[in-house]
Amino acid sequence: MYATQFSEIPEAIAAQPALRATMKALLAQYEIPVKVTEGGERRAARRAILAALFDGALALDAAIAETERQLARDSSPHRDNNLVFARGWAKRLIHTHTSVMYSWAVLETLIAAGESRCYVPHAPAESSTSACSRLLAGRSHEAVVLRDRLVASYVHKQQSRAPLVPNHPHCTHVVAPQPSEQR
Repeated sequence: MYATQFSEIPEAIAAQPALRATMKALLAQYEIPVKVTEGGERRAARRAILAALFDGALALDAAIAETERQLARDSSPHRDNNLVFARGWAKRLIHTHTSVMYSWAVLETLIAAGESRCYVPHAPAESSTSACSRLLAGRSHEAVVLRDRLVASYVHKQQSRAPLVPNHPHCTHVVAPQPSEQR
């Protein structure tokens, strides 16, 4: 069972312990650098919150609330930066990092299984005019290409106009195996 949109990620990783383990391994091994996690133990706190979310110990709303508490604006070296702490910053952080780790784990799983292609399902909550809906959704893609774009963008902070999943902070698209009729 794989998610077909962001809201299905908790159910998908609950049903697939190996996928959850891959997400947690990626979380432990790689940093997704963002200013809100700079300073003190903020990166470690983000990792712990996401690990608890991935394990099912925290629901999405609880993970967001815990992020607001443990990574509070007043304890950040960027506390005066309204761009770093724009309205909804904790939700964006948890949503984006969960989506990145899930899609990355799916891609790694597919590549390890010898699958060269992946699929990006349409996400009903996503605007049909978004770049990810127009350029990615409902299509098959090279798994290695999408994985490399994700890593370049989120881990190495290399800016690119090439579409990726997730493509923006509120992106509801995910990566999935190709449907059996397309194999």
